[in-house]
Amino acid sequence: MLFPPLLLFWVLLLIGPYIVINRMAAWANHTPISEETIAQRDTLKVSQQDDRTAWDPKSLFRDSEGRYLDYKIPAVDWTIWFYLSLFGYYCAFFAAQKNDRGRAESLVMAQAWAVTSWIAYPVFAVLPADIDLRWQLGEMEGIYGFVYGAFHTLDEPFNAWPCLHIAQSFIMAAALARWWLQRKWTWAVWLLWPAWLGLCISVMTTKQHFIWDSITGTLLGVSVWGWMMRPGFRHLDSVTDDDLPLARLG
Repeated sequence: MLFPPLLLFWVLLLIGPYIVINRMAAWANHTPISEETIAQRDTLKVSQQDDRTAWDPKSLFRDSEGRYLDYKIPAVDWTIWFYLSLFGYYCAFFAAQKNDRGRAESLVMAQAWAVTSWIAYPVFAVLPADIDLRWQLGEMEGIYGFVYGAFHTLDEPFNAWPCLHIAQSFIMAAALARWWLQRKWTWAVWLLWPAWLGLCISVMTTKQHFIWDSITGTLLGVSVWGWMMRPGFRHLDSVTDDDLPLARLG
């Protein structure tokens, strides 16, 4: 029973540099955005970036009038609940079978989760991008004011692409789907993927990520799944319970 929380603890340690990189980018010296630039926000044609940004991901997507598509995506306050659902996926380890096979499969997922992070970290460090979208949320009050305020305090608007929110949740959702199907919880899997799609959309409607971040985050998650996770599960499927690595360690 201790295996899932202990494994989660070690994975969280492995992905801990996220906060360090996030803070380093935010604390870098920069020139404040000019009042002239701020005054043109409503046109959606003038970038609100500051000089901490190495490359502006939203520059790839504009409409025929020159407006940034990232600015045109509406801010939808209640989608923050989809966004925060990522932390529910962290409990995925508890869904694995409570035997050597389940623990071996959990280790496969743990490795894939950590690898997605460590592929993204060099990009965050070398190509920082100020996610200049939060101004579109406006003034919030009540529960949403509290939730967004708390989240913005913890997470500075950096570590843009690839979007780890999408990449990590895909890795965990793929494992969850496997483990729930093993339990014959088909209904749960049918609910899982629409919920995951809602999370993917929410990274943009909460003004936490650019379109480019979502694309690259999806590619990262699917790539690590195909390169590491699926082969790992297929290998485990090919061996008997007696031949599982954890059983041999016993």
